[in-house]
Amino acid sequence: MSRPQLIYLLLAGVYVGFFVLFLRLFLWKHYAEKYFWRRRPQLTLDGLQHWAAGRSQELPYFSIFVPARGEAEVIHRTVEHLGTLDYPKDRYEVVVATDQKEELQREGELAGISSEVSAFLLEPERHPENLGPGARAVLLQLFARLALEESGYAQRLLGLVWPRRAAQVIPITRQRQLLREMGEELLRGRGRVNVNLVYGIVHRSVMGTGDPAVRALYPIFLSLAMPVVIAYSRLMHDFDERTITRMFRETAKASQVVTQRIIRTMAESIGHRITERLIRLKKGRKLTAYIREAFYEAYPTTQRVVEEQIRRTGGLPEFPRVRQVEVPYDFDGHLGGACTGREVPSTKGRALNYALGLADPRSTMAGFYDAESRPDRRVLLHVAWRCLQDPGLGILQGPVFQVRNFYEMSPLCKIVSLYQAVSHDWYLPVLFRQLPFVGGTNLFIKINLLRRIKGYDQTCLTEDIELGARAYLQEGVWPEYLPYPSSEQTPATFRAFFRQRLRWGTGYLQVVEKIREERRYAGQRRSSLLRNFVLHGQLQWVLYQLAALIPIVVWFLWWRRLVDPSILPWPARLALNLLSLVYLGFTFYTYHRYAGHLDAIHHPHPWLKRLEAVTQLLLLPISAFFLPVPYSSALVLRALHRDPKQWVKTPRTRE
Repeated sequence: MSRPQLIYLLLAGVYVGFFVLFLRLFLWKHYAEKYFWRRRPQLTLDGLQHWAAGRSQELPYFSIFVPARGEAEVIHRTVEHLGTLDYPKDRYEVVVATDQKEELQREGELAGISSEVSAFLLEPERHPENLGPGARAVLLQLFARLALEESGYAQRLLGLVWPRRAAQVIPITRQRQLLREMGEELLRGRGRVNVNLVYGIVHRSVMGTGDPAVRALYPIFLSLAMPVVIAYSRLMHDFDERTITRMFRETAKASQVVTQRIIRTMAESIGHRITERLIRLKKGRKLTAYIREAFYEAYPTTQRVVEEQIRRTGGLPEFPRVRQVEVPYDFDGHLGGACTGREVPSTKGRALNYALGLADPRSTMAGFYDAESRPDRRVLLHVAWRCLQDPGLGILQGPVFQVRNFYEMSPLCKIVSLYQAVSHDWYLPVLFRQLPFVGGTNLFIKINLLRRIKGYDQTCLTEDIELGARAYLQEGVWPEYLPYPSSEQTPATFRAFFRQRLRWGTGYLQVVEKIREERRYAGQRRSSLLRNFVLHGQLQWVLYQLAALIPIVVWFLWWRRLVDPSILPWPARLALNLLSLVYLGFTFYTYHRYAGHLDAIHHPHPWLKRLEAVTQLLLLPISAFFLPVPYSSALVLRALHRDPKQWVKTPRTRE
């Protein structure tokens, strides 16, 4: 046997070994379904209430906490969804923890942009090229408001489509934002209408309605965006008759109730009235107030979005109590802590510790969800049932399928999101046999337990994993798998994905180091936990990174003629090559399995776009190398003492 033949046999053996490891997924699937997914009781609200009454017990009260800083683009739908959970509305509350720094930062931005817009409007000779993107967005938002105020058509047209419910379907503030977003899209496309994007803009704005309502509303609002574009283009000296004509022509195609001539007549009339109204505002004293409101509508803070949600739903019997608690800029971050008088770095753990101190006194169990979470609507029924069954139950952790913005992701992130969902679906129940793994979302913890262990460690980059480890070391509490998923987003770009996973990996290493240095816990409990953390962390990261390097090594050796496949008969070589098809087939299976969790807002309607998105899954062989890179990078940076020290918020895809 020659050396190239021996090298090929070794590489083939390693390749087959990793394929056997891949097959473990199906063993995990069998275990998860047998002991968790198939054992979920068929709970109903009436049945659970009857069951509790028969035992003279009251349904537990829940406080659901949502940390949200810089989450204006996603928080409104999350609060809306949490308000529809299948549970008595008087037995749970939703607490959104915002950050005072967000308001302070936005106030600072307001001063500069407001003065820039005012100066431009009051001095027509100023060149529009000098305006920054923020000022342009505020101007467009201002015109959207004036268009609605001057037209008088908006509410009447809405009433034709949705009688008696126009204001409930889309609040007036959101109507203005909608027109501004459509205007931006039309200007960006030079008059061409991207139906998918326009449809998505309306869909994000319409709460609790389906596709028929959106299809009826989007051509109406598209028509109302015309005068906004006309007035803005003339002000910016960018009026192009060909662009405007194209815009009218394509808009008329999108609408079944208004013709091109009607649209143009209406748009020209309203555009003229917008200009006249702007002149009157400049002569009066209301221009500054209008600009300020336009700024906050174009760049809303999380606080303002939540406040609007509370105004809409407060007092409704079909909606739970929603509260907003604002974390002071100088809060020290400890559970039951104090304000220091100086700015303290913002972290998720810090925000949650502050909010926990303001939980409803009736609460026995705290739930935690991220700002873009969509939990299963039956989750509270199951948690309540388990609490009534087992009063000593401390922690329940459910799976998170981070696939909802699938169609907005880069190819690599698409593949990452699907395999992450598989791991939470099948592997997490197995992992719970060795690690008290606690995530930061779809999580429920007894409030008394949180108080005993003094809440979250606000200095840790993975405060959730640290909390699970400390709950076990200090109180002996082990989490239970909660077989009700929540859908979330995966970062849409590789850069954002890398930063998020690097933070996860670095935080994991922080937890391992903290356990190693902490001597006050029981010896056997601490040593076994530390061993399992290293086994499922550092050792697996290195193993997966080496596995990802194998194709590169094989290619290099093949190029240098250092491998000789002839040692194996051709059927064996063919079988080895066909193994890659198994991986690809499994990837397409995962797409089908989690398709129900993909957000319809981001779903492309033309079949060609969907095919393009799914075809990107063929990049699995290339992307496999990059999946463990953030974690191996965390190991290297930690060894070099250059690991990230501060918590960084994950960017969201707009919803």
